[in-house]
Amino acid sequence: MPRLSRTQLGNSLRFAIARALPREADAIWAKVAPTFARYPTDQRTPAPGDLKGGYSRLDQSIQQAQIDAMYDLGQAVAQELTGSDARRNALLGSCASDGQTANDRACLETFIRGWGSRVLRHPLPAAEVTAFADIAGSTPVDRAAVADVITALLNSPWFLYRVEHGTDASQPVSPLSAFELASRLSYQFWQAPPDDELWAGAVNGSLLTEAGFAAQLNRMLQGPQLRSSLDEFVSEWLRLEELPSLVALRNDPVYQAFVGEEMPTDAARTAMFEDVQLSAWQTIVSGGSVSDFLHDRRSYTGDHYLASIYGVPVWSGSGPAPVIPSQNRGGLLTRAALLATGTASTRPIHKGYMVRNALLCQQVGAPPPNTSDRPPSPTEDMTTRQAVTQLTSGGSCGGCHNQIINPPGFVLEGFDALGRERSVERLYDPRGHVTNTPPVDTVAEVRVYGSERRLVSSVAELTQLIDDSQLFESCIALQYFRFSQARVESTSRDGCLLSEMEAVARSGAPMADMLKALANHPTFKQRSFQ
Repeated sequence: MPRLSRTQLGNSLRFAIARALPREADAIWAKVAPTFARYPTDQRTPAPGDLKGGYSRLDQSIQQAQIDAMYDLGQAVAQELTGSDARRNALLGSCASDGQTANDRACLETFIRGWGSRVLRHPLPAAEVTAFADIAGSTPVDRAAVADVITALLNSPWFLYRVEHGTDASQPVSPLSAFELASRLSYQFWQAPPDDELWAGAVNGSLLTEAGFAAQLNRMLQGPQLRSSLDEFVSEWLRLEELPSLVALRNDPVYQAFVGEEMPTDAARTAMFEDVQLSAWQTIVSGGSVSDFLHDRRSYTGDHYLASIYGVPVWSGSGPAPVIPSQNRGGLLTRAALLATGTASTRPIHKGYMVRNALLCQQVGAPPPNTSDRPPSPTEDMTTRQAVTQLTSGGSCGGCHNQIINPPGFVLEGFDALGRERSVERLYDPRGHVTNTPPVDTVAEVRVYGSERRLVSSVAELTQLIDDSQLFESCIALQYFRFSQARVESTSRDGCLLSEMEAVARSGAPMADMLKALANHPTFKQRSFQ
């Protein structure tokens, strides 16, 4: 019984408000948004053995802070929806304003059957309608009574969770009902309740047919609502939020000297995130494959600072995006969001771990307990690579760093800590004066699969090596499974589905087909308590 993520909860609340008072929905949401801001943020939950990463959807805890915030949210929404007689009348219809009180109860029950069913995402049986209506007490049904009913509906487990009984609750594995399947589809791809068309497919039963399900799935994968879910997946998978502020060190002499004449802004940081997210989105809408996403060399930014890093004009957001001219830009690995650090140092250890763990799904052992959490930095006479090698090549650190972590990070040394291409590394004294400009060494022996090592000298070569191994394709299939299912995979339970997703990702088929493979698998349409 998955708890709605914070994003899904916000979308569900906005849906509920818009269903009630569509013309005032934006204004009402603006009023309750400060209350929603108090709802606790979901915590990123990494898979067992991973040192970082993970997905906020995997946080299925429920705490008193969430209960309190949700109750206040229900009350805030209810007070806004019933804030005047006009709004109450708009909710309940003409029977609420006809001067009679005898029909108030019937009027309220009609509202619960209609609005309440859409909010709780299943047709409410008579007993539930009666139970919610009883909260209002005896007639006449005033504004406060209606607000109590709305508060109760928005705090129902049916609202806060995706409740799935299946069509045969006595069996450990049961087909989902049409309405349960509609909710699973909508929250899977749109992070929101079923829209009118999907709901209609559940009502008339067409969603349970092969043709009806395929039509709805294709519609959802082609709809713009998919993008917000894809953006969240890409951001959490690639740990984009780990990039610190680009202006936090603006008063540091070394950082000032490193940056040069124009200091980046946090708007540029946001643009870096969007550039990666849009690469994934454009791959989906253009029919590109997972491999195309890895190799994509187009710039998707309207930010002049980021565009100048890539050496391209700003993108208007429509039409073909400009191609980054440098052949050293090897696609995803050279997106500024994955290269920038917020400091003057490139942090090859962090990048090497990111390649291994996020892009190849390879686990790396935890560092020794006494390891410093401060990344090695260059000095006046020592490059970043030399500083990292000196610190990590010996003792208990050497095994992981020399063979696994450091090599891919060193290959990325051809780009500085803002993502700018470079052939030399400028070294500084504490006052920001350049002390030396040694050439950058990007050559490293990289082992991607098994024991085979290959000498790599550029990011383009590293990208191709990763693509040839097809581990990236397998990894993105696994990562999307974890994100969308809000849980870590089980070999016995999920092995067949993961194999199918992996095969699609590796086949060169459109990236959207990998998403579709998950929904088309028989387990997607089942409720399992096994």
